[in-house]
Amino acid sequence: MGCDGFNDPESPYIEKYVVFANLSGNKAMINDTVFVSRSASLDENIDAEKLWVEDAKVTISGDMIDAQAYPVPGRPGRYQTDKSIIYLPGKTYKLTVEVGGQVLSSKTTIPKSLNIDTKTDLTTYTCRDGTILSIPEINVNNMDENGNPIQGKVDTLLYNYGQCFTGSFASYPLFMLDFTIDDSSKLVRTLTYALESDSMDLEPEENGVFYDYNWNSVRDSTYINLIYDTSFVNRIWKGQYQRDMNNNPSRENPFVWSVETTPIRMSWLFFNYYGLQLITVQSTDKNYYNYLKGDPIGNNIYILPGSNIDGGYGLFSSDTSVSFYVYLKRGKDYSKDS
Repeated sequence: MGCDGFNDPESPYIEKYVVFANLSGNKAMINDTVFVSRSASLDENIDAEKLWVEDAKVTISGDMIDAQAYPVPGRPGRYQTDKSIIYLPGKTYKLTVEVGGQVLSSKTTIPKSLNIDTKTDLTTYTCRDGTILSIPEINVNNMDENGNPIQGKVDTLLYNYGQCFTGSFASYPLFMLDFTIDDSSKLVRTLTYALESDSMDLEPEENGVFYDYNWNSVRDSTYINLIYDTSFVNRIWKGQYQRDMNNNPSRENPFVWSVETTPIRMSWLFFNYYGLQLITVQSTDKNYYNYLKGDPIGNNIYILPGSNIDGGYGLFSSDTSVSFYVYLKRGKDYSKDS
């Protein structure tokens, strides 16, 4: 009876152009670019690389600028404004894309401010066995004017194994992050980028037994800084490892997480590699929040992403960010304790 009266007609597919772009406050468009492509139906037999659009006219205007984004050499469908143009927090910018006789447009207001701190009300963590551990405050002001780590100011954190540390979603946090944002933002993202993910060396050995990362029964070279954990809990929360042609495992880098409330528990879940980590905290605009509400990662196939591109699909968003460094070191495996 519950299904008989349910009327859900299938929406017809409409081919449109797709635009993705993001502006970062107080930064030029260096790493980010404007992506322009066209959509394709599920039954269209075409190589995805052929969907990129190379002849679009892309402009970004606002705050007394009217800048054209030019094609990026060697990267079809990518467009970038001059590196001398800095986009400012609190300002509104309009993106216009002229392609195929159509005009697509969208606007974003870059969040005004973002402040972070590792001082929170939660200073200790109680493990299941009653052990009480202190949660450290770390230095988040350790980047020089060129974006490099300041020697002597980067904290070293231990990645320990065991029920208290890697046993669940709510395990011991390596540190906490408190943040404050203005009303132009509703969501904060963290990006954990491992700077030494490509380091190769012999697979680690303990008490004469080595960890066979690449399943070839030989102790040889692999991505030595990968946090390799095949436990049930790790597989549940992080899934299977990606593997290259030589069966060397890897994980996504950077690891991205989105939150709405403070503080952020920076636990084992946020880290995929040992070594030097660049942590970026982004205050995102409301466009990104609305897009994420539309389930773009496909957890619900009946919900379309919340596109804000007038005349097409995609997202034009912005953020204001703060970055700092930490060093993650292999700790102790407490799960082996008797």
